[in-house]
Amino acid sequence: MNKRLISATLCMLLLGAAGPALSQSFSGLPLRGQHQIPDGYISVQSGISLSIPIADGNDEKQQQDAIKSFYRIAASNCAVLLDTIADDCQITGLSSNTDATNIDGRGQKLMVRGQITMAIKLKPAAGAGK
Repeated sequence: MNKRLISATLCMLLLGAAGPALSQSFSGLPLRGQHQIPDGYISVQSGISLSIPIADGNDEKQQQDAIKSFYRIAASNCAVLLDTIADDCQITGLSSNTDATNIDGRGQKLMVRGQITMAIKLKPAAGAGK
């Protein structure tokens, strides 16, 4: 068996075994600038990815517009959760990365990728009070 394959498999097994322990040890840490996730709340993460063609001209303005689009989408995530499964929602973290690519040979595209983390209180399950 290939040494790289063995190393990769071993790493995946070790990370898989450590996963539950790591998630338990980090779940009670305070959030940056926030309190701990309150009892009865859960943490929800959502990944966002945008691909926008870059027109000739003001690249800086196009990048700012793309990042604004990312933040508008991120901000709307709580509204979607409140319409569906949540009684309360707070954004607890955001991260984003921006880069220009020409992967498909059809011109430069601006890529904006990011994560939004929210603390939500789930709505009571239908029929839970019966």
